[in-house]
Amino acid sequence: MNSKLLFRNTLEIRNTSRPAFIPLVYSLAAKISQTPLRDVVHDPTYFANALEAAHKLFKYDGIINAFDSTIEAEACGCELEWGGDYDLPTVTKKSSLNEQLPDDLARSERVSVLLEVTKRLGMSAGRDVAIIGVMTGLFSLAENLVDSFEGRLERQEQDPKVQETLSLLGNLLTKFTRRLCELRVDAVFIREEPMGASFLKKVMLFPEAYTTLFNIIKYYDSYPVLILRDFELDGVQNLCDLFRPGGIILSGRRLNEDDLAYLERLSDSLRVCFGLALPVGDQNKLWEQLDLVNDFVIKSKARGFFYTSDGEIPSNIPMEIIHNVMDKISTGF
Repeated sequence: MNSKLLFRNTLEIRNTSRPAFIPLVYSLAAKISQTPLRDVVHDPTYFANALEAAHKLFKYDGIINAFDSTIEAEACGCELEWGGDYDLPTVTKKSSLNEQLPDDLARSERVSVLLEVTKRLGMSAGRDVAIIGVMTGLFSLAENLVDSFEGRLERQEQDPKVQETLSLLGNLLTKFTRRLCELRVDAVFIREEPMGASFLKKVMLFPEAYTTLFNIIKYYDSYPVLILRDFELDGVQNLCDLFRPGGIILSGRRLNEDDLAYLERLSDSLRVCFGLALPVGDQNKLWEQLDLVNDFVIKSKARGFFYTSDGEIPSNIPMEIIHNVMDKISTGF
């Protein structure tokens, strides 16, 4: 079974083989190619070659196209500052609710390059390896763009500009999602990490945005997967009942056996897969967590779990750690 089928079987809750490993490799790929990240992300050839080189080195099961929440923010008018060669840029100046948003994110250079890279990855590796588009979620994008967004969102009935901005951003993300899905990605990872703990409360204020995004992704035979940080387990069923995501990655949580058993029951009953986020960048916690989840998956034969990294794998990580994680995941299957 190739990696693409392995991951798609997981998304369909019918994987009977080892769990797929979909690490979040982005700036590390630039370091492996020995090209500064700023140069990589502005050139589709450098970019595609870097992601493919990282995949060939570690042989994980899916290639993400990016992991950088400033891509959409820059396209919406934010100013960025670049640091070291392999550091992600940071937003230094936000947009304003009064500024005109673009009609299409794809008109920006970095989004255009990203779409071209995704197309190339699909053509070169997509037959055997899962190709995954990553995008910033609606509320996290608004947080990047708007000062004091959370407070303004809570007072949205008195601040109609917030609702208008969310509508405009929702339309932009809808267009971006369609462009990604037209490239036949296997899944779209939607990052709402900064909003993770309060995501369910906030999304209830503007549910139609995610309903539309998920419907588009599913129309193209792809799967919407939410990345949420510090999201409470007791909110997972309500979230699934509301939106029916294809999957959820629970970042920032160290899971015990009872947690895993609960998620497995939800996976089977709700037909949703779960990404188990391993703290790959923290060796003090990595092996204990990996042993626990791997033993559970082997014993229970969980069909809807896959492994990922808890956030982006740091660019300064010793390469043997990732190789050792891959070896450990394959043990026992």
